[in-house]
Amino acid sequence: MKKLIILIELIIIILLLMASRPDAETESEFFSMTVTAYSLHENCIADKWNDGYTATMTPIREGVAAINVDYINGEWEIRSPLDLGDKIHIEGLGNFSVEDTGYFTDENYKQDFWNVDIYMENYSEAVEFGRQLKKVYLIEGSK
Repeated sequence: MKKLIILIELIIIILLLMASRPDAETESEFFSMTVTAYSLHENCIADKWNDGYTATMTPIREGVAAINVDYINGEWEIRSPLDLGDKIHIEGLGNFSVEDTGYFTDENYKQDFWNVDIYMENYSEAVEFGRQLKKVYLIEGSK
């Protein structure tokens, strides 16, 4: 009987240790952001910027995300919680690399900095994707 009690105590200790250790599946810090989609279509990227490359000069491809930047007084300003070079995970969509910047029109134009835009090959799919509120996790920061 004493062996059974010791065995039960050991099992309880092991379970408590397992419950208290950090787990990879434990939900980490995230940002609630709107997620939109873009493609190389002329309705998404102005001709003068549509060269097939991202703002960081990598080829545009699926797995790339863009953040909005502001152009204020002749200077680019990133106010997004994300930064160029960040690796992120978007809830339900997978992993992305922040390599591009969003559309801007004129000087002193401010964008929604709680938005992340993901690249899709197909314009119709990008339009159909619409605007979705998702959890965005920072996997690896550029800073």
